[in-house]
Formats: sequence, C-alpha cells, structure tokens
Amino acid sequence: MPIMIKTNPLLPSARRLLVVATTVLLGANCALADTERRLEEVLVIGSATDLQSTAGSAAIIDAEALERHDYVDLGKVLSEVPGVYVRGEDGYGLRPNIGIRGAAAERSQKITLMKDGVLITPAPYSAPAAYYVPNVARISSIEVVKGPASTQYGPHTVGGAINFITSQPPEARQSRLDISAGSDGYHKLQLSHGDSLGDFGFLVDVLDYGADGFKELDGGGDTGFSRQDVGLKLTYAPSGSRFEQLVTLSLEMGDEEADETYLGLTDRDLVQNPRRRYRASRLDRFESEHQSLIVNYGLSLSDSLSINAKAYQTEFERSWNKLDGFEQGAPLQDVLNAPQNYALEYFILTGELDGTTDPSQLLDVTNNDRSYETSGVQLGANYAFSLEGVDVEVKAGVRAHHDEVSRLHSPISYQMVGGELQALNVTRLPKTDNRAQTDAIASYASVQLSRGPWATVLGVRHEDIDGEVLNRATGLVRDSNQSVVTPSLSVSWSPSDNFTAFVGVHEGFSPAGPGAASSPEESLNAEVGIRWMADALRAEAVAFYSDYENLIARCRVSDANCQPGEEFNGGEVEITGVEMMIAGEWSLFSDIQLALNATYTYTDTAFQTSFLSGYNAWGLVRQNDELPYVPEHIGRITATLTRDAFTLDASVRMQSKMREVAGQGRLEDALYADGFSILDVSGSYQANDQLKLQLTVNNVTDESPIVSHRPFGARPEQPRSFIGRVVYEF
Repeated sequence: MPIMIKTNPLLPSARRLLVVATTVLLGANCALADTERRLEEVLVIGSATDLQSTAGSAAIIDAEALERHDYVDLGKVLSEVPGVYVRGEDGYGLRPNIGIRGAAAERSQKITLMKDGVLITPAPYSAPAAYYVPNVARISSIEVVKGPASTQYGPHTVGGAINFITSQPPEARQSRLDISAGSDGYHKLQLSHGDSLGDFGFLVDVLDYGADGFKELDGGGDTGFSRQDVGLKLTYAPSGSRFEQLVTLSLEMGDEEADETYLGLTDRDLVQNPRRRYRASRLDRFESEHQSLIVNYGLSLSDSLSINAKAYQTEFERSWNKLDGFEQGAPLQDVLNAPQNYALEYFILTGELDGTTDPSQLLDVTNNDRSYETSGVQLGANYAFSLEGVDVEVKAGVRAHHDEVSRLHSPISYQMVGGELQALNVTRLPKTDNRAQTDAIASYASVQLSRGPWATVLGVRHEDIDGEVLNRATGLVRDSNQSVVTPSLSVSWSPSDNFTAFVGVHEGFSPAGPGAASSPEESLNAEVGIRWMADALRAEAVAFYSDYENLIARCRVSDANCQPGEEFNGGEVEITGVEMMIAGEWSLFSDIQLALNATYTYTDTAFQTSFLSGYNAWGLVRQNDELPYVPEHIGRITATLTRDAFTLDASVRMQSKMREVAGQGRLEDALYADGFSILDVSGSYQANDQLKLQLTVNNVTDESPIVSHRPFGARPEQPRSFIGRVVYEF
C-alpha cells in the first residue's frame, strides 16, 4: 500500500528535511539498462544507444553540446531539440517559458520538469507556473521525452518531460575552475572539486554569475542580476555487499537578486532603442532563495531485478516587487499596444508627465511574495525475463507527493512626480492572500514485449489528487479531487541496429489547480516516426497529433480582467506537427573535422469551436483560429569545425512570426511577435589537458526582434555580446 507523507508547515526546515531523508527506502524513480545507471536512477533515456532503440521520440543534450557556447540561457540550449518551444522575457533566460508539441509554454506549466529524476518545479501540482529552472552551468546533460514515454513522468503528460542531470562525483581527484567575463558586466565564476575515497565519493560545485544588464533605465538605475548556487553530492557504494547498492545524497542552495521587470516597451520605442526601460519600472526587483535535498537508494538484486528509491524536499521563496499597472486605469498591455490612444498614461510611464492622485493615474507597485514547499517519496522497480522466446521487461512505480504555495501580494500606490515615483501614505488591502496545497498519489506500470525486431510497450498511469485553497482574507476554503487513469501504447520495429520505426498513442493529462472548478486538461496524443543512425550520420522524422478534449489556460497577475490562478476552458483543440533532425560528422581533410546538426519543427494549431473567453490571449475565438504563442516554424542549424586543438562553432536559431492572440489569416492584423534568425559564434583553443580558452559572440548581427509582448509590452532579444572564458582543470 502506498504510504503518504504529509509535510507539517509548522515543523522547522531542518526537521522536515530529516523526516524526508529517513524515508529514503520508500522513494523511487525510473530504471535503465546497465547496473550503474539502474542504481543511480537519475537518467530517463540513458545513452545514445538507448535512445536509438527507444520506442518513441526523445532527445539528449550531452555535455559536449552544453560546452559549445557555454550558454546560461536554457532557451538557447533547448532550441537544439525539435518540438520544444521557448519564449523569453528578460533576454538572459532567467525565466523561460517552455512548451512541448503545442502544450502551452506559459511559465512551463504544462510540462513535467525534473532534476536527477525527481520533480523540480517548486509546487508542480499547486502552482506549476512558478518561474523556476536550474542553472544550466551546473547541469551535465539534459534529456527530453515526448510521446507515450512521457506517461511515466507526470503529472503533466500532454506535451512531454525534461530531465536535468547533475554531475556525479569523479572516480579520481578532480578540480575545475571556470571563469567568464563579457559585455554589459557579464561574469561567471564556477569552481568544482570532487574525489572518490574507497566506497565514498563527493563533489562540491560553487557557481556565481550575473550581469549589469543590457537595458538602460531612463534617468539611470540598475537593471542587472546576480545568481549564486552551491551544490554538494555524496555517494556511497559498499564494495563488500552481497548485492550492488548505491546511496546518493544531493544538497543544493541558491539565491537570485535581479532588478528585472514585467514592463516592456511600445513597438516604436523598441525599434528606436531596444535597450530602453521606462522610469515607472525603477522599483522593480526580484529576489529568491532555493533549497533542495534529494536522497537516492539503488539496489540491484540480480541482472534481472533492480529497485530504486528516492526522497526529496524543496523550499523556494521569492519576492517580486514590480509595477502591476495603474491603480484603476487602463491595462498596461492596452497602453503599450496603442500609446496613441492612451497618451497620458504612456507619458506617465515614461516619466515625461506627472500624474495626479486620481486612481486612474496612480501607479500600482505590488510585492508578489510567495513561498513554496515540496516533499515526496518515490519507489520503482524493474524486472526483466524471457518467456516462450519473448523478452519481457516490467516497470512499476509509485510516488507520494505533497506541495503547497503561500501567496501574499501587497500593493502600494505611487505617484509619478518629476520623473520619480513617490509613495502615497494610503493603506491598501492585499490583492491576494491565500494558501494552496495538494496531496497526490501517482503510480505507473509498463510492460515491454520484445521478439525479434518488434517491441510493444503497454503503459498506464494513475493520479489521485486532493487539493485545497484557503483564502486567508475571507476564511473561505475550496476543496477539489481529481482522479484519472491514462493509458499508453507504443510499437517499434528495428530490423537492424541502424534503423527504428515507431508509432505510439497515449492519453495526456494536466491537472487543474487545487480548488479549481474546472476539469483537468485531457488530450489524445499520437506520433509516428523513424530513426536512423550510422557511424557518421543520424536522422529522425516524427509526425505528431494532439486532440485536446478541453484546453486549460490560467490567469496570471499580468493578465487583465481576471483573477490570478483563475482557469479558462478553451474546449476542443487540435494540434498537428512534424519534427525533423539530422546530424553528421565528416573529415574534410586529414586534419579538419566537420560536424553538422539541424533541427526543424512545423506546428499547426486550431480551436475546434467558437466562444468568447475572459482570457485575454484568447478573447473572441472563432472555429479554426490558431493558438497564441505557438510558432509555425522553428529550427536550428549548428556547424562545428575542429582542427587539432582549435574548434570553431556557429549556430543559427530561427523562428517564424508568432501569434500572441488567437486568430487566423494575416498575423500582422493582430498582436504578434517577430520572426528571427540569431547567429552565435564560438571559438575555443585547448592549450593542453588542463587549460582551455574560449571566445563567444552571441547575436553576431545584433538583431533586435520583438520576442514577445507579454507580460506588459514588447520584449527584446539580448543584443550582441562578447564573452571570454578560461577553463582550468587540475
């Protein structure tokens, strides 16, 4: 029987962590091919060989790919994977919006995010739109799973799952110093040290990076950010044990301070100066602290049977003091989209005109203070055997999970006077004062039957979710319960080690928020694809289809005319698309190697009914209208030249124009984001086994497209930047 662990919010943090750690033998994750990976249980796919035989679409971004440009922007990293859409907001990738196969990219709330195989979103059930991703510099590789295989990694299984893998302790003593400096005060300092001592191993990793910011605040002021992150990983593999075992303890602490804002620009102002920032955003500041603990236990009882357990605890606190709009005036989005109709409001935002104490001219600056807590335990097992000439592999697992979020949004009224914000001595009630929590029991089981070139995988997932929301201002409590069973089926045919064809279908699911009156999001998803791999060339083509029974959207604090967290039903929606990837390596001359990698995604979306929605990104929807924030075409081409110790890498990210409001016909007739092609170039020199020098130029041609009009106004791409890097290993 599954055991549910509920976190008592009155317990001190240290005691809660101890409670979770002592339940390690009850937690779990997925299982993999070889013994070491079965024990570590941090990988979803495994190796390139495992990827080739996977009965569905998946991708691995390995350490070599992460090293090419040493990106800290997760959106740029994930652009290497077809079927993944990322919309930026700040230019540095601090808060990316990630979607997969048309699943809403809004704050990455419709995909499952994991780190080392456990849920990483601060509250994946109670508040999935939490603006948190790990620092890419501390990630060794990334796995992306789409299609039926994602059924195993809920709760959000409509689009897919992403697993961030952290580095393991080295087998021998190893230290690494990584220093970068570049344009607009960019800096990155990372130091790691690890070793293995008998049965024990350890790795400590310290990261500090930030920038002064590329935006220029009217009248002067800070627009940069700073992030710090410390990680510790300990392992114990008893050599004298009868069975192979591995215990892993991972601790992580991090914080961020960013003078970042929701406020963008008018289209005209961005064209004239994409670096500009209005005076009304002077007080905007984001601060956060993050702590996590993961305890893993792996046990291999035989070559056929392995068991894995995990326990995890996460705490995340954030405070974002930011301009939310006019106290009782026009929505900021309307002002910035049509400044000619709101001249007074526009000049107040820029500080060119003083505002009066009339509520329609007062600026509302709200501190959105939130704290998140997550804890859980997982247990999984893998058993493989043969029966009458059929190879059978059985996977099963269960997860008991608890998460919660506490929100307190406190507004202050400001008057624009002489280009400065002056606070009014007026008491205002909190906009939001609530606490939401969710308890969930999730389980999955799958059976893979293989005979000759054929493999069939039958899977099923069950989620039982109890949610509760307490409105502390009114004392009103809303409860909800969601229970769903989602099956999956995939079939693959591999007549040789080089070729695999596969087809799959699964029911997708994304839970509604706790206390929500709406039904959870459900869909029928299908894919068909081929994968080919030879010594020097790899290729994959996949067609996908999603039939949503009820598409769900959530109101954000930046959305007008709705309450934060309110959910809207978009009814039936169909999404179709094609993903393609090709990669190869060739010798141009005896001493020059060329590597090419190209990906492309085509996506078509359509609402199946007509309706009027209070969600401003939908509005008046007609049948066959396209979804907002799903670009029709995205792609990336990367070329790498290597000669001896020198490497030159060039990468182009491409995206077509993108709707920002539901519609059909000409994009130019409504709100849309620009299409773009961004070129990044990096060159490196491996001086010896210890020293590496690297120079990177991002956005070589200094393009400045409008990548989004959300949250408020036009948002720019990061301008051209230069980064020098030195890596020393000892």
